[in-house]
Amino acid sequence: MIEANEERYRLTIPLSDAIPFVMGESDLDYIHPTDELRQLVGLLVIDTLEYSEEWRAAALLRSFLQEKWPDLLR
Repeated sequence: MIEANEERYRLTIPLSDAIPFVMGESDLDYIHPTDELRQLVGLLVIDTLEYSEEWRAAALLRSFLQEKWPDLLR
């Protein structure tokens, strides 16, 4: 159960912009996007895809993230 004071985050940019950013194909107008920012957006994208029951797309992105950053999803 979620406690009342727990912060929650959600993806506020379109998936069509977020996915290329996570994969390193876009910089979303950042001068030097960090791996940490790409990882965070990636986790938010996976959450959004799973919430909307896009299981295959979520699994593909999860696989990509695990390959690129092996310790991220442990």
